[in-house]
Amino acid sequence: MNAYFPRFEQAGATVASISPQTVKHSFFMHDQHKPRFPLLSDAGNQVARQFGLVYRVPNIPPTDQQEIYRRVFINLPNTNGDQSWELPIPATYILDRDGTILYAHADPNYTERPEPEEILAVLSRA
Repeated sequence: MNAYFPRFEQAGATVASISPQTVKHSFFMHDQHKPRFPLLSDAGNQVARQFGLVYRVPNIPPTDQQEIYRRVFINLPNTNGDQSWELPIPATYILDRDGTILYAHADPNYTERPEPEEILAVLSRA
């Protein structure tokens, strides 16, 4: 998204990322990845919940996802600042200046995300 940031700005868009991570972890991610847009903290997934995007990472055998996260050193309770083991489904929204949703994409498979060119195409029609 950083590579496309100037083109998003040229199209008149404001880009932001929203995550349930604590503010401290958002600052860490910002320092590490240097995004050119703000990383906003959605404590307790309150905003994601309003969009129906929240799910709980399962801890049910045989695919105990919480245990898998722990094995690869993902400390979700520490990162998100609570014990809920909840995450938002990755989603992309484009809103017009009035707050009308012009485009929405959400997929539980975090690897399926819209390409920046697709976002630019929507912006060009807005």
